Amino acid sequence: MSLERRINFDKVYEYGEKGIIGKEEFTSFFERMPLLEKALRETEEASGLQYPPVLFEPALTIIRYPSSTFSGAVIYASCKLMEYKGELQPCVVFSVPFVILSSEDVLRACAVHEFLHYIYITKVLSKGNYMDLAGERLDSIEVHQAYDETHTVPPGEWIRNAELVELVKKIFNPNIDDPDLEAAIREKWIEKGLPVKYTTAEEAKLKIPIEEIQRVRLDMKVLQRLAP
Repeated sequence: MSLERRINFDKVYEYGEKGIIGKEEFTSFFERMPLLEKALRETEEASGLQYPPVLFEPALTIIRYPSSTFSGAVIYASCKLMEYKGELQPCVVFSVPFVILSSEDVLRACAVHEFLHYIYITKVLSKGNYMDLAGERLDSIEVHQAYDETHTVPPGEWIRNAELVELVKKIFNPNIDDPDLEAAIREKWIEKGLPVKYTTAEEAKLKIPIEEIQRVRLDMKVLQRLAP
């Protein structure tokens, strides 16, 4: 299946047609797509595996933590189980404002980072260790960061590109640390009144209803690489 057929823009089109995001942001997003597609292809070439289906969240999503009224974190991208072409499978969801406003290197690193989460999730689901995805309650940003660090696989074991591996290690510390991106998100998205939604870390966790487990589709080539 070609990469283009594994990218779903439906939600972006919906937000554009309804005027929830402006024409400028809608146009900017599609102007940036070649950079994202390049990053996805680079990850595929470095791993020898197909990138999972890609979807987009047009609203800026911010996690609020119950342990502090003042702490929060933007979700730039995530790997979660989604309906895709009639099947339930691990997909990577990129934030539209992130695609528009991030630098190319941050975009590249994020594509790899989420791919490594995808490999971890596939591994856990293939073994039926569903509780490993739950972990402890994510009541603070520090606990959430620790959760994120442990729910992945080592980049050097899956990415055969030393420059890309080092880029991931540089950009994620443990999450994306980019003051310029944070400033751009604030000034060019939040302060412009573009869509923002709030969630909790618990709500953002990957969850699998028991009755849906049999519907989950996993990539056979990833499973073959995972086999001892």
